[in-house]
Amino acid sequence: MEPFQIVTFSLGTEAYGIPIEQVQEIIRPSPVTFIPYAPPHVLGLINLRGNVIPVIDLRRRLTLDPQGDGKYNRIIVVHLDEIVVGLWVDAVSAVTAVREEMLADNPEGLSVGEQFIDKVVKTEERLIALLNIPALIQH
Repeated sequence: MEPFQIVTFSLGTEAYGIPIEQVQEIIRPSPVTFIPYAPPHVLGLINLRGNVIPVIDLRRRLTLDPQGDGKYNRIIVVHLDEIVVGLWVDAVSAVTAVREEMLADNPEGLSVGEQFIDKVVKTEERLIALLNIPALIQH
């Protein structure tokens, strides 16, 4: 397996990552239009340069404790085939290079979000949960 890069971000004190090829861009939060009857993890819609895209609150999607808006919040705009979605996160950290020996299988018995995590990346400083974007954006 060739080395690849991930965009890392935080939700509370935990670190998560998304393969960089699935990231279209990272933006500051913009006004979100509420959608009646949407699933609880869907914050609403934003207008991104003329394109209307849904925004998912990753804290709610991963059943983590809610947190108020912070000055470091960002929306990571991801794409999967023709689908474009914004992911609301607490803060974006860095781009991290990942080698095969840094990957570990998802441990069994996780309390929440097990289906949303592909692998765990082991770095010298911390563990980073590598998210499964297709699973996250399915309703």
